[in-house]
Amino acid sequence: MKRPTVASRRDFLRFAAGAGLAVASGPLAPAAIAQSPAPSLRRLVLVVFGGGTRSSEAIDDPQHRYVPRLWKEMAPQGTLLTNVRAEQRVVHPNCNGSIKTGHWEWDDLDWSRPLAHPTIFEMVRKHRGLPDLAAWSFVYASILANTGRSTATGYGDRFAANVVQPPTIPRAAAEEMKHRMAAAAATGSREEELAAVAECARLARSSSRIETTGLQSEAARAWLIEQYDAWRRADGTTSHDAFLAGCAIACMKKFSPQVMSVDFGEIDCAHYGSWSRYVEAIRRTDALTWRLWRTVQSLEDYRDRTLMLILPDHGRQLERPGGSGFIHHGDFYTNEGADEGCRRVWMLAIGPGIERGARIARPLPITSAAASGLRYLGLNPSPGAAPAFLEGWG
Repeated sequence: MKRPTVASRRDFLRFAAGAGLAVASGPLAPAAIAQSPAPSLRRLVLVVFGGGTRSSEAIDDPQHRYVPRLWKEMAPQGTLLTNVRAEQRVVHPNCNGSIKTGHWEWDDLDWSRPLAHPTIFEMVRKHRGLPDLAAWSFVYASILANTGRSTATGYGDRFAANVVQPPTIPRAAAEEMKHRMAAAAATGSREEELAAVAECARLARSSSRIETTGLQSEAARAWLIEQYDAWRRADGTTSHDAFLAGCAIACMKKFSPQVMSVDFGEIDCAHYGSWSRYVEAIRRTDALTWRLWRTVQSLEDYRDRTLMLILPDHGRQLERPGGSGFIHHGDFYTNEGADEGCRRVWMLAIGPGIERGARIARPLPITSAAASGLRYLGLNPSPGAAPAFLEGWG
């Protein structure tokens, strides 16, 4: 693959500033489904704790230190699936694309081609006859740029999602940021380091650019440019994930899309080996997810109409002698080392008709998210897709 001319996502991550549950539950009861709004009024919001999040730092932590909003505020309102499985290649695009189609996608590493099966976005747009502004996918990096469309017969670009990526910075700017941060750290002064962080943030904004090729219409492109220009003028965090969350919230308020995904990714900073940065990224993702849910609750088009599905794309390796532990999630090329810490994750379903404070412990693939979301919207998943974890939707 050709080396990119802009800084990689990990370069940016390195330098930019950045309640109890009921025991066990079966499928959703038809009586609860009857209380849900008509399918044409329903909304689906998919949130991915991207970058790999172990269950031990999320639902299995007795104190839930890194997901306090998810655990204390959201889980009691929904159903938590505690044994969701990533059984195929444990790589971000492969898992992310599989979540969005219901089929295991990309058994190789060629992410330059679209997905092989219809995405949730294409299914909703085609079968509801909706314009592009009804389907949006906010992704943390270009490696996910093709997860909003497929090559499936009868689908494809005509029904694809608008895909929004965060701003990128030139490699030269990333190197300059690296130099400034290293020089500040060498002084041993906290004030110098904070000043360097502020300078790096300004450099990131001024040298950045935004990709618009994933947008399907002039209206979508014009809107994103407005969001990007506002971000460049601001002086807050340069966090990629915060940018995506802000855009997703603005999109809900402006276009009220029927189906939307927000794929966070700064948790992947774990690859640098810093435990503190890894768990802080989980905390930030938890807080941003809470912001999204609060927005859903505040908007008339979404309140009491929206199913939100929240899950990691996969986990990370368990701690063992001689192993990589939280730093990695198996070999990128061979998939060796992808252990139970990588494969067992979780999913929270929250919305109208969902049983509150319940758990489902039976094994379910991450691919079940697509069928569950489509069933909630009153649509059938594509042939051969993993079944929905909720029965009776439609």
